[in-house]
Amino acid sequence: MAKQSSSVSSSQQSRLLQTKPDKLKVGMYVDLNCSWFKHPFASKTFKITSENELAIIHGLDLTSVLVDPALSDSEGAEQVTADDSDRVKGDTVTPSNESAQAQSSSDSATPHEAITRYKESLQQADAVYKQTLPQSSTALNDIRKGSEAGLTTAKEMINSLTDLVLDDATSSAMGSLLNAQDLDDISVLHAMNVAVLSMLVGRQFDLSHEQTKMLGIAGLLHDIGEQMLPPHLHNGGGSMTAENRKAFQQHVDFGLSKLAQFPGLPDTVTNIIRQHHERIDGSGYPAQLKGNQLSLLSRILMAVDEYESLINAPDIRQNLSPTEALSKLYLTGKSTFSEEVVVALIQTLSVYPPGTVVELTDKSIGLVISINLHARMHPLVIMYDPTVDQENPNIANLSHDTNRSIARSITRNELSHEVSDYLNLTRWTGYFINSSMEALQEQQAA
Repeated sequence: MAKQSSSVSSSQQSRLLQTKPDKLKVGMYVDLNCSWFKHPFASKTFKITSENELAIIHGLDLTSVLVDPALSDSEGAEQVTADDSDRVKGDTVTPSNESAQAQSSSDSATPHEAITRYKESLQQADAVYKQTLPQSSTALNDIRKGSEAGLTTAKEMINSLTDLVLDDATSSAMGSLLNAQDLDDISVLHAMNVAVLSMLVGRQFDLSHEQTKMLGIAGLLHDIGEQMLPPHLHNGGGSMTAENRKAFQQHVDFGLSKLAQFPGLPDTVTNIIRQHHERIDGSGYPAQLKGNQLSLLSRILMAVDEYESLINAPDIRQNLSPTEALSKLYLTGKSTFSEEVVVALIQTLSVYPPGTVVELTDKSIGLVISINLHARMHPLVIMYDPTVDQENPNIANLSHDTNRSIARSITRNELSHEVSDYLNLTRWTGYFINSSMEALQEQQAA
């Protein structure tokens, strides 16, 4: 793991004071001296500007914080005295060139408010999403066994996710939770990703709450028939013979037969599932339907299912990056997938979806972690900076940065091991808020 530079001058160390949180005042410049995941602020170093920020700090249950008198208001600095604080000595301070650069361009590009709001949205979305992940596994297993309880659970969890997807405050956050590595069962992870992303794309078509919910349930259940196939045919992985390909295609009919056991499942859902492997040009299966014979909801699900399969292929060596997958769908999929749906998918994820490594116009490198519904070309980006601890990375908010923007996406084979390790590509998409939630839970349990 890359660590933050320890080259902090003795004068910088000597001016940092360690004090208890209840001694803090508005106007003090603080270093919370803890992981970025353990607090809701945009940075762990900042000047306290309100009583509300004080209350949040008090709620973090930190044993101590660091105060930099040189960067504090004069009144605030005077309130930190030798009587109630200790001068930080030697290596006891977490090296903080971040403090010395408090007003740097990086800070100005990541306003507390925008990132804090995003993290709060992620926490809200993640609380529901993490609850639904184990529920989805249980629900799908119950449905495979013919249990009505499984369908009831599926409907309830999709209803909760629908509320998040249709809420402007949390819908952007949902896209950053896709690909969360919380499940060992890749089929369940695929089902959840397809369900959530289909509902997000449905927003572009102003679907009603009920339509969005139907799309989500269909996304969750669309491959239920695959588990009835021989193991070597699961996920349609690897190169298939014509015979195996024909056998694999039976999973649609197998799934529909299984779902026919549940009279409470709406026809809208089964129709979407019936059509999710059809294609606009009639090249799909099982009925070779085409064009207007396919419902809008089916066209959404088929495109999202293909996108998710491209970025999470059965053979990991064949995985495409999010940007590569969107490009392939747009350039080569116009004849097989609805162009308006593919465009809606791109609009939902942006040209630079979460998980995309990008180069900015100043040649810096970062990892996209958010969808900005209001400015899709200006997301939040984790910046590669080997002088900064990767547990507390600099986050650039490009919607507030007038000096730089995304120049291009970078393929992962272009990255050095140092950059790849720092950005920790398998971790951040979907995981970075999980760490935050775990930290909050640890604090609550302490």
